Amino acid sequence: MKASSGIAFFALVFLVFSGSCIDEVPVESLEPVGFSLDDVLVVDARITNENKRQRVLLSRPTALSADSSAAGVPGASVTISSSQGSTFQFEESDSGSYVSTQPFAAIEGVEYTLEIELADGQQYLSAPASRGPESTIDRIYAQRELSNLGVDGISIYVDSSNPDPQADRYRYEYEETYKIIAPNWTASEFEILQDFSLINEGIYPDVRLVPRAQEERVCYNTVASTEILLSNGLEAETEELRGNLIRFLGNDNPVISHRYSILVRQYLQSPEAYSFYTSLRNFSSSDNVFNQIQPGLLEGNIEAVNNADAIVLGYFEVTSVTETRFFFNYEDFYPGEPLPPYFETVNCDRIYPPRLVNPERDGPSPPDECGPAEGLTELIEQEIVEYYITNSEPPGLCEGPYFVTQRACGDCTALGSNIVPDFWEE
Repeated sequence: MKASSGIAFFALVFLVFSGSCIDEVPVESLEPVGFSLDDVLVVDARITNENKRQRVLLSRPTALSADSSAAGVPGASVTISSSQGSTFQFEESDSGSYVSTQPFAAIEGVEYTLEIELADGQQYLSAPASRGPESTIDRIYAQRELSNLGVDGISIYVDSSNPDPQADRYRYEYEETYKIIAPNWTASEFEILQDFSLINEGIYPDVRLVPRAQEERVCYNTVASTEILLSNGLEAETEELRGNLIRFLGNDNPVISHRYSILVRQYLQSPEAYSFYTSLRNFSSSDNVFNQIQPGLLEGNIEAVNNADAIVLGYFEVTSVTETRFFFNYEDFYPGEPLPPYFETVNCDRIYPPRLVNPERDGPSPPDECGPAEGLTELIEQEIVEYYITNSEPPGLCEGPYFVTQRACGDCTALGSNIVPDFWEE
């Protein structure tokens, strides 16, 4: 990779783009000098011991600002070849996303090389890379404890082992899946009989209650990790790594409210790959990263072949991976204790009766006392509210015929999927 005084900026772009991304560093603007964005290619390429269609991601940065994003690079030719003489072609599935035309798995001890040719003829080549032996996740477990900041919560740990203590550098990713139960769910939902479109003709808005058409009480949501998690087993001077903290969940985190699952993926890395990801992680943890970074500090294993001005950021990694899933319930650690607050800005305690703007069904509306009409049908059409309970007969002053709740409180599909994941266990 060609070193540059703007390398910190491209480190950020890589973090945003890659599958192991972390949050962007909050700066006002980034102004690397001496090169064009068109000269920068971001590569996220990793093949594993899993027999599957492997994936390579190519992008370019699209803006020089704190909210920079990455645009996929289409029309490239991507090939991986092995020291055994095998060649694996890749095809574009989405813009900038390339998958192998056939499944294959990286074999221990075999060297692989990545070749990229862009639509404009620019070529890139990686250094040969190979994977080591397969490591093992011996156990995933959770403990209720205080964090270093004194926060009560759940710590999730991993115990690992590896047959080769000289290749004992781990990187982790995880996916967490959690159950969502809408606290204000009811078996009924609104059906609009007439909206505002004919109100000028004296036909007022109207709704009725009908049974819910789909499951909207219990849902599930899956979120991938957004940080670089590393652990150097060599520091322990043993073939086993015990008590490696993967995730801490404070007791106010709504994802642990009912049942929680985490899938941990453990990558056994080469010293070179581990060093690259360590530098990448360190860039993100510096409060003043764009002033402190030195040219050439983040050195990958991919370089431009036929354009001296081209800059490539990324690492072609060949690695073994193992994964294990773990479940726990809130009651396992907080028996009889109140649930965490519901998600973010959702206020499930706010129950109110918006007017239907139908004088035959609304409560009394003395002039100038009710304020602007908040039409129930509009709130329903905008998916803002859900039915909660029926109001009294007749409704009170400036009230509509139904009390409603915020949508996410009555319909869990606002926050997740009502399809039970295949792996889910109760």
